[in-house]
Amino acid sequence: MNDDPQLAHCTARIGTVLRGKWRIDSLIGVGGMAAVYEATHRIGRRCAIKILHPEIAVSKELRARFEQEALAVNQLGHPAAVNVLDIDTSEDGSPFLVMELLDGESLGKRAHSSGGIGERELLRVISTVLEVLDVAHGLGIVHRDIKPDNLFLTSSGGVKVLDFGIARMQQGGSNVHTRTGAMLGTIPYMSPEQLTGGQIDGRADVFAIGATMFRVLTKRHVHEGSMESELLIKMATQPAPALRTVAPSVSPEVCAIVDRALAFDPSRRYPTARAMREDIERALATHAAPHAPAPVSIRTDVSSPISVDAPTMAAPAAGQAMQAPMVVPVPPQSAATSPRASSNSPFLIIAVIGSFAVAVCLAAVFLVVRSRDSADDTRENANDETSQEDNESGSSRTMAASSTTSTPSPPSPPSSTAGPPSTRRPASDGKYRLLVKDGKYPFCVTSKLKHAYPVRTNDEGIKVCSGTPDGPIPIDGLKAYHPSELQWQ
Repeated sequence: MNDDPQLAHCTARIGTVLRGKWRIDSLIGVGGMAAVYEATHRIGRRCAIKILHPEIAVSKELRARFEQEALAVNQLGHPAAVNVLDIDTSEDGSPFLVMELLDGESLGKRAHSSGGIGERELLRVISTVLEVLDVAHGLGIVHRDIKPDNLFLTSSGGVKVLDFGIARMQQGGSNVHTRTGAMLGTIPYMSPEQLTGGQIDGRADVFAIGATMFRVLTKRHVHEGSMESELLIKMATQPAPALRTVAPSVSPEVCAIVDRALAFDPSRRYPTARAMREDIERALATHAAPHAPAPVSIRTDVSSPISVDAPTMAAPAAGQAMQAPMVVPVPPQSAATSPRASSNSPFLIIAVIGSFAVAVCLAAVFLVVRSRDSADDTRENANDETSQEDNESGSSRTMAASSTTSTPSPPSPPSSTAGPPSTRRPASDGKYRLLVKDGKYPFCVTSKLKHAYPVRTNDEGIKVCSGTPDGPIPIDGLKAYHPSELQWQ
């Protein structure tokens, strides 16, 4: 007996016939939006049918995104994009897509199998995926959900890119708008600008490709978190660790490619899917990656920046052998007969003294800034004591924030007279705080980081915490919360 009502509903479709022509043979898988079945047409043709869940089908926006998948794939016309054959609506009103039936397994399943997937095989798979994305980006289509489970390896050795259902289409789409606060994609593979509501272009897919390669090569995500909110904050505010520091056995050229794809700043990533594919093809052919940082520039620690402007050596012309640098022996000179040696000594001493003076100045500046930050934190901690008064009055704010599906209690009307501190209503920011890193990427976070909500601008131009159970909450007056703090002060 199955305790999952959704799975039970999906299983109940097995054996039924859609529109008098498609017989449902078996259930392939169930996702958050739809279920996929193996089916047979009445003329004997086998296919895969993707049916939107009834509770999802009531949303006009999600129906439109589901139907948009067929339009996006049809515009691509690429053999490595899964082919959509038909679109229709079932008898119970659920839209469904008829797609080609694939034989094989996803990249995620292959990577975690006993045999795994080798570095060169991964490069070949990613090269094909980037070819599909290059065509899609040229048509104004951004996939936005590239991940190992959406890359399928067929038994014949081919690659298929799945699930264009949440693709962003600049032209020819169904004019679908994302609701305020909604995030479409899978957090461990989403770029920072995608998580924070920034401008999305093809470089978001490049980041997802880098995150996919990172996952396959290291068996871990770019960032890890015990809770979804903690992971969301890390992905939106912290750069990815250098691949070499996590997987030292990966070749330097592949590390350089992945590091550039995962650059936190979009301007430092590959500008196009084609540029990244060119480096991968070079790595496959000659173990070189001119577009990526040179191996000597790969970060050796997480905090140091990625160098993308390191010079590269020009390749020799065809038929021309690379020559070693010429070494000319120089007769030794004595200190008495070498004026350069004697004249350089004072300059060397001055340079050393100057470097030491600069280091002392930098250390002094650091100590001043550090002491100022400590003073700010002390003042903030003192202010936070007022937000904890609700604990004395029996309020359970953290319980209300622990589940986005629970119904919030209506706020009590403000009292006209001020009571004693023990009975005074808690401040408006007692439940939420505003997380800001370097003045960018704001989030509203709840106590103990149970949940994080993006900050959006509403129709009146007011910045609010969007998607909270309590509705839109103006961020004015919310206290700051630093990403380095993993608990309330």
